[in-house]
Amino acid sequence: MTEQQNPQNAEQWYRFLSEQQPPVRLSIIKRLQSKLSEQNCSVMHLSKLIKGDPLLCFHVALAAGRLHDEKQSEITSIDHAIGSLGLHKLEHLINSLPTIRLNPASTAQKMYFRSVANSHHAATQVHQWLKQCRGGMFAEESYLAALFYNIGHWMLWYFAPQQMSKIQIMIREKNVPPELAETRVLGCTIDGISKRLLSRWPVSSLARVTLENSTPLNRQLILQLHQRALSDPRLDGDQLRQLNHLTQQKFFPVKLGNWLALAANYGWGKEATLHLIDIINDYLRAELNHTFAFLHKNCVLASRSYHVPGTLSPAAEMLMLDADLSPTYRLTATDRKLFGLPLDKPAPQAGNKSTCNTSEGDNSGAPVNTEKTASDNTSATEQPAEEQNSEVAAAENQPPGKDPAALAEPDEAFLNEDLYQQHLQRFKAPGDDYTQAAQVLNDLLKGLIDGLGMKHAALIILPPKSNTLKVIKAMGFEDGHPLPQSIHTLGPKNLFSRLNEKQGCLLVNQINRQQISMMLPATFSRHISDQDYLLMSLIASNRSVVIIYADRDGEPEGIQSFHHKKFKDLCNTAGRCLDHVYKLRAGAKK
Repeated sequence: MTEQQNPQNAEQWYRFLSEQQPPVRLSIIKRLQSKLSEQNCSVMHLSKLIKGDPLLCFHVALAAGRLHDEKQSEITSIDHAIGSLGLHKLEHLINSLPTIRLNPASTAQKMYFRSVANSHHAATQVHQWLKQCRGGMFAEESYLAALFYNIGHWMLWYFAPQQMSKIQIMIREKNVPPELAETRVLGCTIDGISKRLLSRWPVSSLARVTLENSTPLNRQLILQLHQRALSDPRLDGDQLRQLNHLTQQKFFPVKLGNWLALAANYGWGKEATLHLIDIINDYLRAELNHTFAFLHKNCVLASRSYHVPGTLSPAAEMLMLDADLSPTYRLTATDRKLFGLPLDKPAPQAGNKSTCNTSEGDNSGAPVNTEKTASDNTSATEQPAEEQNSEVAAAENQPPGKDPAALAEPDEAFLNEDLYQQHLQRFKAPGDDYTQAAQVLNDLLKGLIDGLGMKHAALIILPPKSNTLKVIKAMGFEDGHPLPQSIHTLGPKNLFSRLNEKQGCLLVNQINRQQISMMLPATFSRHISDQDYLLMSLIASNRSVVIIYADRDGEPEGIQSFHHKKFKDLCNTAGRCLDHVYKLRAGAKK
């Protein structure tokens, strides 16, 4: 996600996602284009291919829904949508759709297609239920509604994979309830995002009505419906009347089918899934063994009719023996390269579980925006400092699995991760936000102090051909502290002159403190932290802009490798943003 600010509620997510288009597999588009090139091609020929891909169904339903909106009517099935467009409009739509070629090393892409498969599974189940127990009444309309009910999951896995990965980690590794995990990460539930999207996209009025019904999937509701299915006498009259009213609603099978698809994500043998099967059995008014067989049959149908190589949907998982399986949900280096995300160290999944998605090795090469500042700074210091920085750089670039203790980055290491990411994203995509270098540097200090959790941070400049060091801005220091706005005279062999000539980042700790202190002005050294601290120079437009000082003075753990890495990431990104600002200003002067 390249938003300048991370959305924090359903309305902000709606604004971000509503202008996006979920991509369709390139192979499907090519098959349709091949069919369109045939002389005798008709709408009927295209219909089977379109109905076999939920993403194509969405784009066709959206295009047809917008036409019907103009006439104040609505579509009620995929066939209705296809017929409403006609061959000419279908051809134009197919040729204009965004496409995607599945990268087998991308977790986000596979989870994107898995979420689509979940919706297809839910829609298939609902369609078959209504054909069996309601004579097909509302079957096509309910299929359409069930297919798009969880549209928010599709959009988020493709356009905000980092957030979706965090949600899965919280649910699967920390046992946080899904709704709570979604709210913590996104600021709202995914159902809330889907509801806002469907209020704009006229793909299914029944899906919108189903989401507007304030009946969330939670343990209490499942238990009450389960008690009703078992004719439990503990339900009082009012509760029973409310549950009877709910199960008789037109939207109930749509909601029930999607509850099943989502619950099955976490295992067909889980208590919640088994309770849902009892509720489905009651809805179908069948024998439990017949219901299990019927659900298995529908799973076969769903997995056959929509399959993406490299993915395994819960519909197919139900056909297997019980096993301790979970999908791959942690993002890979390939994902970070594809989606322009910052490089994080991968952490092992809980319990070293096997994965049911195909897990090809990541051969994508170096991560996006990889910097060499750790190695660049070695020329600015004497040998002990060089060795120390080389060790830090080696630790940061170590392949996954070689040092398990260093793989997981604790969430509490940030003071405010959302604020840190907000500044990081603004630096990556500055747009017109910044017109002066001072604005960038001020936000950099805020990101370091309020986001990363540094105690003190300062901006230091060394004017060209000068031996006078100036601290021009500082944050986090107490009133009256001597370092802010101070001026220091440099000796002939000093660290700042070397940092000013070549970009570098240096962690000063107990190992190299004595060596580094000899290269700093005494007036500067006496006013900075007695613990670890960081120094980094920023180069933009081929000239030195500023040197950043930061420490975590008073924190027992001091500066860990995590803080060192995130400090470099934010400063490097700010440096590129400064370069962008200088280029804009240079262009304006011409």
